[in-house]
Amino acid sequence: PDSKFIPASSSTMDPVNDDDEPPTSTRTRPSRSASSRKRTRTDKTAVNLQLLRSGARSAKKIVVFSGSGLSATSGMSTFSTKGGLYDKAKARYKLASGKLLFTSSWYSRRKREAEAFFAEIQKEARQAHPARGHEVLAALCSSGQLARHYTLNIDGLATRLPGMEGDVWDPDSNPSGHTVEMHGSVHELVCTECGEARRIDEDDIARLCAETSVPCSTAACREKSDGGSGEAQCMRFKVMMYDDAEGEYITPDDVMDLMEEDIKEADLIIWVGISFEQSASTSYFRNVRRWLQEEDRHGDVPQFVINPSDDALWNVLTASSNQGELNVFEVIGTADEVLPALLPDVDCDG
Repeated sequence: PDSKFIPASSSTMDPVNDDDEPPTSTRTRPSRSASSRKRTRTDKTAVNLQLLRSGARSAKKIVVFSGSGLSATSGMSTFSTKGGLYDKAKARYKLASGKLLFTSSWYSRRKREAEAFFAEIQKEARQAHPARGHEVLAALCSSGQLARHYTLNIDGLATRLPGMEGDVWDPDSNPSGHTVEMHGSVHELVCTECGEARRIDEDDIARLCAETSVPCSTAACREKSDGGSGEAQCMRFKVMMYDDAEGEYITPDDVMDLMEEDIKEADLIIWVGISFEQSASTSYFRNVRRWLQEEDRHGDVPQFVINPSDDALWNVLTASSNQGELNVFEVIGTADEVLPALLPDVDCDG
């Protein structure tokens, strides 16, 4: 997951062949003294923060990609940090790696246990609250500057603020929605037999926590069950797993066409709270770069990577070829610290 929740399926959401570039895990970062790294990144951040602020003032179409850093102060568990969801899954199910719980193969074998774990994530998400970064994105949406927000999180926090409720993109029911949940939502269930999707309720959570399935209640699925054609069709969390063969039911393939259209019209692109440690996020980055190059705009549209660690920029650059052609700026800081600089009434000189 990158960096908080579930990564895209390689078949439906990750059209770039990762074999085109070596994975970041094979790279060795040159060592520098801690003081040298801190001094360099502090100087660059001050300059780049001003560039970001200046770019936001004139931008008419801002596209934002977000990961766990956007929800870091919201009360949500992360995946890969110590004591996070990977560690919890590893300990509870005696796994070699906690990531296994979020793979399609493990899910298919031990679905009830996996969904009980997701139900706990859902309860945590309900108790969480939108952070300052979410508020900034809502303000940009109100001002008309936010073209689209592509979030890799499944916590639903981006659409909890006034003016953003229910503003989730759907190719059929809400094609103008500003928030695209790339990897689904932990607040929804979906039936992969009939395609029915709905909000999860208290009864569902109780059943799932008890490792009991939630049957689909549509007439078509009930008829199949009552007709003796097999077991009742059960709903699943509308959350993308690794190598998810049912990914089309989570996020329609149309999303990549939408993203391409948005990128080719954008005048500012922001990557916030994404570690770029997973293939999905680096693939999105390479797609964005390719689309800008096709329009001969890669030198005109600035991209900003906002993260408290400078490893994020390192990861994405080392997963890219011809780095000299990239118009990418690093701003070291959290989403809550940096994103307010996008608003006209915030002074970021300090």
